[in-house]
Amino acid sequence: MAEKVQAILDRMVPSLKDLLDKEVFTESEIKAIVARRRESEYLLCRRAARKSDFLRYIEAEKNLERLRSLRTKKIAARKAAQAREARKSSHDTNLTKPKSSNSIGDASIVQHIHLLYVRAKRKWKDDLSFHLQHAEFAKEKKSYSMLSKIYAEALQIHPRNTGLWIEAASHEYFGYVIGVGEDGQQEISRGGSIRNARVLLQRGLRVNPNSQELWLQSFSLELHYIQKIRGRKEVLKVVQNKSSSEQVEEAEEEDELESLVEGAKLPRIIYKNAIKAIPSDVMFRVRFVEQCKLFPDTQLIVDEILQSIETDFGNVEEAWISRARIVMDLGKNRENNIGFMVEPETEDEQKKKRKHDDSSNSSTHKVEPLDILDEATDSLRTPKMFLETLSFTKWYINHILEKEQDQNDLSEEATRQVSDAGLFMKRIITKARTHDIMSPELCVECTSILSHLGYPSDALEFIEQLMNNNKECKSSASCWLKYAHVKAEVALRPTIFCNILRKALELLPLNSDGYKLLLSELFVRLLEVSSLEPTTAHDQELSILYDKLLLIDHKLQNKEDTDARVTLPSLCAAYINYARNKGDANLSKKIYNKIIFGSNYAQVPNKTAEEISDMKTLYHQCIAVEKSDVKQNYESRKRKLICVFDAAIEFFTMNGCDRLSNDFTKMKNQTLSELAFSAGK
Repeated sequence: MAEKVQAILDRMVPSLKDLLDKEVFTESEIKAIVARRRESEYLLCRRAARKSDFLRYIEAEKNLERLRSLRTKKIAARKAAQAREARKSSHDTNLTKPKSSNSIGDASIVQHIHLLYVRAKRKWKDDLSFHLQHAEFAKEKKSYSMLSKIYAEALQIHPRNTGLWIEAASHEYFGYVIGVGEDGQQEISRGGSIRNARVLLQRGLRVNPNSQELWLQSFSLELHYIQKIRGRKEVLKVVQNKSSSEQVEEAEEEDELESLVEGAKLPRIIYKNAIKAIPSDVMFRVRFVEQCKLFPDTQLIVDEILQSIETDFGNVEEAWISRARIVMDLGKNRENNIGFMVEPETEDEQKKKRKHDDSSNSSTHKVEPLDILDEATDSLRTPKMFLETLSFTKWYINHILEKEQDQNDLSEEATRQVSDAGLFMKRIITKARTHDIMSPELCVECTSILSHLGYPSDALEFIEQLMNNNKECKSSASCWLKYAHVKAEVALRPTIFCNILRKALELLPLNSDGYKLLLSELFVRLLEVSSLEPTTAHDQELSILYDKLLLIDHKLQNKEDTDARVTLPSLCAAYINYARNKGDANLSKKIYNKIIFGSNYAQVPNKTAEEISDMKTLYHQCIAVEKSDVKQNYESRKRKLICVFDAAIEFFTMNGCDRLSNDFTKMKNQTLSELAFSAGK
């Protein structure tokens, strides 16, 4: 090992001597560099080398390179200043400016870092991070010839990594920057090769034929190249003096290239091959449209993509929605003149464009998103299609309103579009009812839309008919809840809401989805009604509903329960407030005793954050109830308060809420002290 390390250090002698001669480093610094490198090399050469040793060594060499670069610039600046002084003192204008010559020491540290990365990659070939770090370092130091080798080696070892193929192709196409133009802003690049980039992406697609990213980047590459050719054509308009034969050859090449560019043949071919490789993913095709939005004059490709989506995915709801979104986005892009490297239009061009649009709109029918969805509901008559159509139309209306500066004072165009969208939704609902296309979700959505549009009577008639004739809706808790809301809103009688929910609970089985939701809503609404009109019948019903809620929650503890909108502790807290407002302390105690001590709700861990917050409120209410009961003697109040506090501390500790547990412990000690003081103990 010692001979190997010494041989490595011996190869560093010429470069270190050069840096010493150029006064970049002092003799003591050179000795320190050699000592540090010797120590690091011994760590790398041991039998069980570590990645951290390589990374630490590389980072130290990078810091050394930064120091060398800084000192070299200072030395060069000092020599330039001395040369200027010499020219001034000699008054000799023939003295030339000293040239800076690179020596062996200038590039030695960078070369050493490259060697360290190579050694690390040989030891850990499967570690992609070393390849990526090496590539970043090569870009930073502009080692572009080394960068190509890095990508080639990485792709041999990691051919399934699509990101590497894309990065390598990007490097081959865009090349590298060699300087800045005369204006000080435009970068001058060299080395770009569309041919090499195409070859790399094609090889990547052979290895990864189902990679969506590679297909998209290959498609985007051709669009970049088309834009580049168009820009070159605009710039190079000056005809140079050439022989007739050369002009004929160039004209033929330009015609051939023009046919590829104007027809966008290569991007279209790539798209066709991509959908052959991945035929069943509609969102994959939509992503091609997203790429087209970044470039001007891509309408031909977009039309072909939309046509393929319509042909291959006529029975897929998401495809129709995607087509509608694309059409709307394309219209917005044309209005805002969006596109990669698109120049802003002049005022005269905008006037001509408006005249052309007015004349074309008068002769041809412009395709709107809602027209596509109207066709979709005719072609694909499924509840999901109608539901997606209504959801998209609501989003479409919100999108129109968001574009308006003052939503209370809409423009004529926005008012017309919103009105048309509202009429369209009503027509879609009528179409669904006519063709008997319905599901519980669609029923709730249609009823909500009719109510929102200002047709509450129509909404009630719509859902009432479905609740009488449609079995799915009749067995859906969400439909019953919506029916109760609409009926109570139209009739202006809160008791109707409770009557409908009672009927629903009689029809639905106890273990059905949504039963707990209906029970909770009935309990909350009955509390509101009883607060205004308290009766014995209402109190008895509340007691029965509360017991049933505790029972249902016990049965659903091992089942994911997403039906209930309110938690059991919040319902219990509302019930306790109702009892305290009535002045019934015994009822209040009976309510909280059932949930805390009479059920296993508080003994089951892994409660949600909302449940823990509601339980905290409930425990505070329980403590307030016991503290306010002055009819009990000291020992009885103390015993009950201790039981409540201990239950709270145990609950929060079990659910990992140590802070709340400590808060209740402090509150317990303080409350018991105050109670003892008031009782004279």
